Amino acid sequence: MTREFEFTRLLRAYRKGIISEQTFEAEMALLEGNGGGFTAMGKTYGCERDAIVAYIQRARNGEAAGAAALSNWAGVCKTDCMRSALRTIAEREAYHVRVMDRKLSDLGAQCEKAADPELDKFISMQSDPNISDLDKLRRIVSSFGNPEEIIKPIHDFVSLIKDDLDAKEMLTLWAEDEYSSLKWFVHAFTALGGSLEEAGNAAAAGMSSAQAPQN
Repeated sequence: MTREFEFTRLLRAYRKGIISEQTFEAEMALLEGNGGGFTAMGKTYGCERDAIVAYIQRARNGEAAGAAALSNWAGVCKTDCMRSALRTIAEREAYHVRVMDRKLSDLGAQCEKAADPELDKFISMQSDPNISDLDKLRRIVSSFGNPEEIIKPIHDFVSLIKDDLDAKEMLTLWAEDEYSSLKWFVHAFTALGGSLEEAGNAAAAGMSSAQAPQN
């Protein structure tokens, strides 16, 4: 049962005198509060909308960092067959930011561009012409491991959305784009001689690509 349907049902009952004004207001409070809150990402939000706003705000900041890092990397990339792919993924990240910003606006929310030293570090490293393309790929691949495992939390969150079907579809398509990008990074890393076992060991040890063993 959607929120819109429930609201309509309550409004009709109130207008016909079936329920009192006090009951109507109490039921509406529960409806706006999503019947006790919306739990996602280990936190309980007041309603589904609040959870979606928080999720999109966090995701768009990561996408913005990805767009900047990959665009800069393409500009200094020394591996000919990688440049257009990097530009393609950078464009994906950039349009994700635009779509997410538009959705936040639709929801009456502003984008909170939070400072994140790790994202700044990522952009700086991927933009550095003195770091090899293989090392840059190693950093990315060792940060996520199996693409399916990284995408699963997105689908888990999407499955919780019941009312905002627009956000549900947007995030589903975003997950598909992210999965495609992650698979390409794995492909490029192994094509250049990188070892997934090595990347997995680096991830398990919490190593950055600058610390990871060199091929």
